[in-house]
Amino acid sequence: MRCIRAHRAQRGAYRAAVMLATIAAFSKAKAQTYPPQPYPGYPPQYPQQPYPYPQVPPVGSVPSQPGTPIPEYHTPLIIVAAPTQGSTLPDDKPVVVLRFMSNEPTDPIDALTFSVTMDGKDKTPLFQLTQGEAWGRIAEPSEVLTAGSHDIAARICTAHGECGTTKTTVTVVSSSSVAQVANGTAAVKAKKKAKIFDAVLQAARVLFH
Repeated sequence: MRCIRAHRAQRGAYRAAVMLATIAAFSKAKAQTYPPQPYPGYPPQYPQQPYPYPQVPPVGSVPSQPGTPIPEYHTPLIIVAAPTQGSTLPDDKPVVVLRFMSNEPTDPIDALTFSVTMDGKDKTPLFQLTQGEAWGRIAEPSEVLTAGSHDIAARICTAHGECGTTKTTVTVVSSSSVAQVANGTAAVKAKKKAKIFDAVLQAARVLFH
């Protein structure tokens, strides 16, 4: 019985000694530092881990390299085609016609940028656009358009953001006065024709008598 107990005590002491030796070896290996190792198959001429980041030179230390020059684009042309300068607009048909074009073949007109105002009020929804032209009323059919001068402003841009503008002043008159002027003009023309016809008749009578 005593032999068994002695044997067990020896075995326990042996195990404790082995465990202490293992812990000491692990602590020694952990404290030791190793140089960084390259990845498997990595060429020796490349840097090992950690990879260095490229150094950015401070601003102003490197001369700027000439890049691709940015082309200069010109503003598009937009004009008021109707009414012409000095003419009037009847209040029942206040139609304005605008024409526009791009000055650069590589910078086309962007139709979505078109806008027109009258006395500072947006009238763009009343206008229709085609290739190079826009027309529309400067007042709704139900809107009362006062007679007199009104400021018209229009704007359109190209695909690269160059914008052209135009401004003009139109004179609106009542449709009744336009009709009176038209009737008066027709009457004057009729009187002139009658006078010419009478002169021709008198000349014919003189010839035949």
